[in-house]
This record gives sequence, C-alpha cells and structure tokens, in this order.
Amino acid sequence: MMQDQNVLELDIQNPDNINSEFSTHNSFEAAHEKDSKHSKSVEKNQKIYSVNDSKKFEDILLRHIEKMNEKTITRNQLLTQHKQTLLQLFGLGATTKEVLTFLKENHFTGISEENLKEFLKKKK
Repeated sequence: MMQDQNVLELDIQNPDNINSEFSTHNSFEAAHEKDSKHSKSVEKNQKIYSVNDSKKFEDILLRHIEKMNEKTITRNQLLTQHKQTLLQLFGLGATTKEVLTFLKENHFTGISEENLKEFLKKKK
C-alpha cells in the first residue's frame, strides 16, 4: 500500500510519463538517484549507526544516570552500615590488623586501624 502511494507520487512528479506501468520504473530510478546523491552527502557529514550501536548508546547513558544517582557515604557511615558483619568478624577472633590486611589484599583502602578501633569502642 505504501509502495503504491510512493509510485503514484513519483508519477505525479514526472508528467512526461503517460503510461504508469512503465513510468513507475523510470521515475523510481530518477527519484532513487536523487536520494542516493543526498544520502552520500549525509554519509560524508554523519556516521550511520546500527540498531546495536543505539542499544549500546542507551546502555552507556543509563549507566551514567546510575553513576550520577550514586550516593556517597562517609567512612563512619560505611562502618555503621556493615556493623553486624564487622562485629561478626571480630567475634570470630579477627584482629583489626587482620581485617585491614584483608581489605588491602582486596584493593579496598581508606579504612585505618584507628577507624576500626573507634568503631569497636562505640559499638561495645
């Protein structure tokens, strides 16, 4: 249906063609040549993206939104938030040095032995 409308539009644009059966092919080629010239200039100035590129773009933007929405917390809030786990570790006999060593081995820095000792004093 849409193609028929396009053919009719092309026939109307090209009044020299009297027989529509044969004229649709000629007028379609002429229109296609005009479109291809236009699309070549678009390709020179713009990159053409695939549907997959569009999905990747959206994923990147969504991750950026998540990053912007991330809340930051202080060291004390972090310790308080994981109070039960820390107390469980210390209850099993872990020392502050052992906990710090394990954190550093797992690339987590910013907590000092003094921070852990203060935390333990407050929680007891």
